[in-house]
Amino acid sequence: METISVNITSEKNLSVQPESCYYLDRFQIFHAGPPTTEYIVNCTLNAILAIAAILGNGMILHAIRKSAALRPPSRALLYSLAASDFGVGLIVQPFYVLYKTAELKNNHLLYCVGGIGFHLSANVFSAVSFLTVTAIAIDRVLALLLRAKYQTTVSLRRVIKVLLTIWALTGLWVFNWIWNLETYQVFNITVISVCLLICSVSYITLWVTLCQLRKKTVSRRNGGEITPNGENNVGSRTLLVYKRSVTNMFCVYALMLVCYVPYLAMFFVIQTTKVNSTKILALSYTMTVLFANSAFNPFLYCWRIKEIRNEVLLTLTKFACKSE
Repeated sequence: METISVNITSEKNLSVQPESCYYLDRFQIFHAGPPTTEYIVNCTLNAILAIAAILGNGMILHAIRKSAALRPPSRALLYSLAASDFGVGLIVQPFYVLYKTAELKNNHLLYCVGGIGFHLSANVFSAVSFLTVTAIAIDRVLALLLRAKYQTTVSLRRVIKVLLTIWALTGLWVFNWIWNLETYQVFNITVISVCLLICSVSYITLWVTLCQLRKKTVSRRNGGEITPNGENNVGSRTLLVYKRSVTNMFCVYALMLVCYVPYLAMFFVIQTTKVNSTKILALSYTMTVLFANSAFNPFLYCWRIKEIRNEVLLTLTKFACKSE
C-alpha cells in the first residue's frame, strides 16, 4: 500500500520549511517546530522498529531460502514480502528518522534529502508489500479452483515473473510522484481499493468453500466412505494442510490491515477536517504503526508457519553453538 502524502494548510505554530525544498514544497509538509517529547519518542520508536525489521526479516529471508518444505512458488511470494519488509527497516525508516530529526533541528539540507528519500522509498516498499499480499490471496484461490492442475499452472517461473513485474512497475511508477502528483495519488487510491476488494473477496470465498468441503468430509467419514488408510483420507489430510496455509496467509493480511487502517483513517480525518498540531502528531504515530507491520511480520511467520519456525530455530541454534 502506498504511503499517501498530505497536502494541507498549516495553522498556528505549524509552518512549512522556509527554504525551497524541490518536490517536497508541493506537500506543504509541516515543520515540527521546537523538539518535543512526543516527536523524539516517535523517532526513537522508529529507530528501534527499524532494527527489529532488519534483524527479523533478515532471519526470515535466510530461513525461506534454506527451507525445502515450502513449495517454490510459496517461497517466492513469502520471500518478496519479507524483502519489502526488510527494505522498510533498512531504507524507509532511517530516511524517516533523518527527515523528522532534521525537521526538529531546522537542518534544511538533511530535511530535503531525508524527506524525498523517505517518500520515494516508502511508496515503493509499501506498494510491493500490499501487492504481494494480494498476489498471495489470489494464489490461494487458484490452488482451490485448479486443484490438481495448480502444480503445473502456478509454476515458480511464472510466480517470479509476476513478482519481478510488481517490483519493476512499482519502482518506475513511483517517479510519477515527481512528475504528476495528482494522477499518482488518484491511481494509488484506486489500486489500494482494488487490492482490498480482491483480498476480501478471496478470503471470504476461501472460507465459505472450505467450510462446505469440511461438512462434506465429515458427512463422508460418518458414512464410512473415508477409511484411515484410504485415498479419500489422504485427500482429507491435504485439505487440512491447505486450510492451514490459508489461515496463515489470512493472518498476514489481517495484521497488515491492523497496521495500515489507523494511518488511512487519520489521513482521511486530516483531509476532511481542520488541521491542528494534535492531528499532525497523531498522523506521525499512525505512520509508525504502519511501519511496525514490517517488524511484526517475522514474529507472525515464526508463530504460524512451522517450516519457517524450524529453520529459524535451527539457524539460531547453530549461531549459539558457534558463539560458545
